[in-house]
Amino acid sequence: MYKTLLKIFILLGVAAYLIFALVTFNRPVEGQDCVGLDIVIDDNYGTGFIGENEVREWLVSHAKFPEGEKLTDIDLAEMEQVLEKNPYIDHALCYTTAEDKVAIRVTPRIPLLHVINQKGEDFYIDNQGGTMPRGHHTIDLIVVTGNVPRSTAGALYSPMARIISNDSLWSSQIQEIHVDADGEISLTPKGANHIVILGDTSNVADKLSRLAVFYDEGLSKAGWNIYKTISLKYDNQVIATKR
Repeated sequence: MYKTLLKIFILLGVAAYLIFALVTFNRPVEGQDCVGLDIVIDDNYGTGFIGENEVREWLVSHAKFPEGEKLTDIDLAEMEQVLEKNPYIDHALCYTTAEDKVAIRVTPRIPLLHVINQKGEDFYIDNQGGTMPRGHHTIDLIVVTGNVPRSTAGALYSPMARIISNDSLWSSQIQEIHVDADGEISLTPKGANHIVILGDTSNVADKLSRLAVFYDEGLSKAGWNIYKTISLKYDNQVIATKR
């Protein structure tokens, strides 16, 4: 019993010291200037949309560049808010370091689809249902063409994009998504001479599952160029039209 209580007191003491040290050593010294920035870009998907230079330029253009400012005068929360207004940044974390610097950790937004709509608008749809400007960036994504209003594109097509991008077969097989004037969706697979009619964005996972079975059991035997269209519009059906 005594040993157990002693262990508990020791653990509580260590925890209290760690909290004290974290607060004390991360607290800016009164009057000390920020001597630089440590910027980390958590770009796990390799989009390249945001880099250290872009972070610095964004802070300068919004009058929030901290270098040379008093550490005690820097509003880190406001700096995070400014960074998260950048159309390519999803999340930003700012804090001071023991070396009198401001550390900035940025997580970029993840584009899933590249849209070129009927109005000639050129933008990306991200994984959270938002849209991102194309800017000068280029990334190899499935292209969406046709009747895709920018105002509703993210909310309407992001769920479908997540399903496709999370599937190694379809993310590599589909090269274009087209939306006609009535909102009907069709897919153009790579290396195939047919169009897949999806219909709308409902039950996309089920539709693609049916298509996978048809590819495996149908086209692999009949040939990839025998059909002109493959329709998945109707529940529990695959309707293929020959040439």
